[in-house]
Amino acid sequence: EELYEIIKKSILPYKSQIQLEWNEENFKEAATTLSGLSEIEVKNVISSLIATGSITQEDLIDLKYTKDSMFSNISGLEKIEVDKNISIGGLDNLKEWLTEMKKRGIKPPRGLLIVGVPGCGKSLCAKAISHMWQLPLYLLDFATVQGQYVGQSERQLKEALEAAESVSPCILWIDEIEKGLSGGTDSNGVTNRMIGQFLFWLQECQKEVFVVATANDVTSLPAELLRKGRFDEMFFVDLPTKNERAEIISLYSQKYLKVKLADSFMNKILEVSAGFSGADLESVIRDIAYKLVAENIPLTEELFINSFLNTKSLMKTNPEKIEKIRA
Repeated sequence: EELYEIIKKSILPYKSQIQLEWNEENFKEAATTLSGLSEIEVKNVISSLIATGSITQEDLIDLKYTKDSMFSNISGLEKIEVDKNISIGGLDNLKEWLTEMKKRGIKPPRGLLIVGVPGCGKSLCAKAISHMWQLPLYLLDFATVQGQYVGQSERQLKEALEAAESVSPCILWIDEIEKGLSGGTDSNGVTNRMIGQFLFWLQECQKEVFVVATANDVTSLPAELLRKGRFDEMFFVDLPTKNERAEIISLYSQKYLKVKLADSFMNKILEVSAGFSGADLESVIRDIAYKLVAENIPLTEELFINSFLNTKSLMKTNPEKIEKIRA
């Protein structure tokens, strides 16, 4: 409420001199976005907007990234730059759910847990959500917050979570969460205390922090993390279906080779790419692009097909692991 008053009092005297596109809801959104900053810092941010001669809807998006420079050295958090051209093939259920969530807005409890087969786009989802919602992305690495001294791990996790609140609204990405919160078998009980600390924060945090946690081995996660209410939703990501493979191959063919594949040729590729993960598909097509440049040869159907035939898919190299994850 105080920030809201500060922002309005800073802008309204210049209303007749600048182009102002903000309405009442936009002022409230700006106040929420800048929460955690001091009065002087907020006035400086608003003054820089006024100096441009216009305050537009686009400025609301830019405000969400304002805190990046002010909170650049955060222990345990890493700022992740997201490619503006990022796109995901398949995962229609997840895309539909995210669209609904965006309309609803970030409300507690917040976040989702994505589990499934390695190389099928779990990490890519975190980056895509950041791009889709126009929010900064931060990676919380549990390995970096674990210390060797008594109480150090818990303190550093607390500082990292408080830092995430400071830079809110944001996306907090926890990659391979099972490696940081699995088991709870250490003799001094550090893991159990960190699990309790994280679950308490997940339930009580009132800031706009959307958690995207990814995991390969769901069986090693503590049961209390998986119960309904901890996350908004859980999704399982399997090896891509035939239609999803077609979408992924088209995306990477245009990205790396600048070509659009004919339907008849696409069907041949789909036959030889059964069991490939999204990462496998990208790797093959990227290698084709490297080969064209290095050997200065033309792109042919034979080269395309042989590249897939000469690559062992994830399903062929580790079928037992895939079946275990699916189960």
